[in-house]
Amino acid sequence: MPGSHKTVAHCATPYLQLNNGWLYAQLTHLNRYRPIVLTQEHLNPERFSGAKVYSAEAYPPLRRFSNRLVRRWCGMYPYYSEILTREHTDLIHAHFGHQGCRCLRAKLKTELPMVTSFYGFDVSRDQNDPKWKKMYHQLFAEGDLFLVEGGAMAQRLVEAGCHPDKVRVHRLGVSLSDIEFQPRAQAYGVISFLICAPFREKKGIPFALRALEQVRASRPLACKLTLVGDGPEREAIVSVLKETSLSEVTTLRGWLSYPDLLEEMASCHLLLQTSVTADDGDTEGGAPVILLDAQASGMPVVASRHADIPEYVVDGKTGYLAPERDVEALADRILELVDHPEVWPTMGKAGRDHVTEHFNATTQSEKLEQIYDELCP
Repeated sequence: MPGSHKTVAHCATPYLQLNNGWLYAQLTHLNRYRPIVLTQEHLNPERFSGAKVYSAEAYPPLRRFSNRLVRRWCGMYPYYSEILTREHTDLIHAHFGHQGCRCLRAKLKTELPMVTSFYGFDVSRDQNDPKWKKMYHQLFAEGDLFLVEGGAMAQRLVEAGCHPDKVRVHRLGVSLSDIEFQPRAQAYGVISFLICAPFREKKGIPFALRALEQVRASRPLACKLTLVGDGPEREAIVSVLKETSLSEVTTLRGWLSYPDLLEEMASCHLLLQTSVTADDGDTEGGAPVILLDAQASGMPVVASRHADIPEYVVDGKTGYLAPERDVEALADRILELVDHPEVWPTMGKAGRDHVTEHFNATTQSEKLEQIYDELCP
């Protein structure tokens, strides 16, 4: 076996979108395991380096064609087992439930242990699809261990058919050395709000916008709003901005690299993250990692009481929570922060301490390696 470290194959497709830095952190903070990546689509290689990547895009033409056929008709990745054997792999870590399903063929052929991390739609929206329900049934039977972000997500996985003994709560982590702590203080009477999320229904962005408009209607509030992200709900979100007149104070930044996001975050006072359960059943599953980034930076947050968000935000201490889709309650929580900027530094310090204690990427990676040790002693 090359080197003294054991090898873990991270299976993720695509690898990697700009807003998936939380997944990248799970590779780069490993100390005792050598990471390799197996993917069907390799994105942003200049941004996410540090691990050997095997992409189906680099297969010879005939193999690319047969890979697509097998993937389409059988729902499996046919050539991963060869790579796993060639790399003397000790463990498979599939990211998202559907990746675990597609890696089952390789897992069974190589007889390697496999851990699968669930993150959101894979434990909510996918469960409404008969095809995926059948595939998950096999995954739950054949997979060795399943990681989730919190208690609410663990319960959802058990309800979907996974044996409780195979479910483990393992929290994501952020790199605190990358995030400068900066207590927030109001300057020049202008409050800067930040929303950072894919423009999808489950992110609940229109509810945050309408709540902010209510706040502006009740106070002579000078504010700025920055929206970071993009997606299929863009037109609907722009429409709400125009309806509420927030378009006058809003900047749409699109997707930003993680360093650029941190720089943008440093110029904002308060984060709004108002996730909801979408009409198709899609949910956060766990909680958006932006909540950790913001709290680590010293930014108070207003968020919805949704999925595992209450485990990520300490209501009344690091921010405020409100019921899903409740615009008036959200507006009340925002007003609490608008009317009392003197509490921002205290909340910011509590947020940094909360992330340091429970969501430090270094500590969480050590715990992840301990989980790997259980599966391949």
